Amino acid sequence: MREFPKWLLALAFLSLTSVLSSPFYMFGGVAVFGHSEYAVVNFLLFLLQNLLWVLPVLLFFGSLELYRIGLKRAGVAVVSLGLLLTILCFVLLLI
Repeated sequence: MREFPKWLLALAFLSLTSVLSSPFYMFGGVAVFGHSEYAVVNFLLFLLQNLLWVLPVLLFFGSLELYRIGLKRAGVAVVSLGLLLTILCFVLLLI
């Protein structure tokens, strides 16, 4: 962890807070994209809405890997995208 600057680790850690919203998306009955009359479509919508909290976690690891191999700008861009998705994850819970 010494090879990463502290500010990057702080931003990356904030994107991991999306895990705190996972119980609401998985078990709370939240339907961000609405409901359909077809069970298959409902299942696909459920998977899509769960990507809202899973993607920031995956982007956390991707951003640190990009930064580690020398693609610093790409790593910062990916961690910023993860942070925006985390914010969106919590905002959609409040709507």
